[in-house]
Amino acid sequence: MVVGSTRREIGGQMASNSDEFRPRGAPSGIRSAFRAPGRHGSRRSAATAGGLAPAAQADQGVFERQPPGTVALRHDGVRLAVPGTLGDLCALDGENPEFFDRRGRSLGHLEIQGVADTPLTCSLFAISNLSKVRGGAYLAVWYLTRHTVAQSFEVQSVNPDTLGRLLKRLGMKWIPATNNMSGATTEVCEAARKKCQRHHWRLRDGGAEGP
Repeated sequence: MVVGSTRREIGGQMASNSDEFRPRGAPSGIRSAFRAPGRHGSRRSAATAGGLAPAAQADQGVFERQPPGTVALRHDGVRLAVPGTLGDLCALDGENPEFFDRRGRSLGHLEIQGVADTPLTCSLFAISNLSKVRGGAYLAVWYLTRHTVAQSFEVQSVNPDTLGRLLKRLGMKWIPATNNMSGATTEVCEAARKKCQRHHWRLRDGGAEGP
């Protein structure tokens, strides 16, 4: 569903759309710690067509006909394209996944700030949906958890009244004595996948794979 852009205040800051979340206390700059290029998604790499179920193979065929970088496609032709090559989380450092309509017109972007991707934990401190498309936060979480090799996924400085409620729906839990939430990467990925599918998104790469 595509809606017009709205503005409202969350935690003392202005937010765009109901699914933009900028956790309280989030730094204004972007800091990231990434693995070296070429090591991303080594255990979550794209499956070959021969190893995919028929439905997944059909999805692969659909995405092969889309512009480069397309990772999600909705029934009305709206698509999400990521910067860089598929699964390269380094590309999110300074560039944003962007939504387009079926005619190729921009509908806005997802801002993912402070990604730190290590072999143990993939973490971030802000997801902002600066677009006309609802449900973008679920897509952001799915993409990150789908393409990290980390065993756990963590979001820092979470506002319990906004992003916290969304992350709870993905099975994430509060880390004691902090404002951070975490969950097992594979479980969060699968839960985010289901939420995206309920929003009528087809996701590139078929089913979830373990880390």
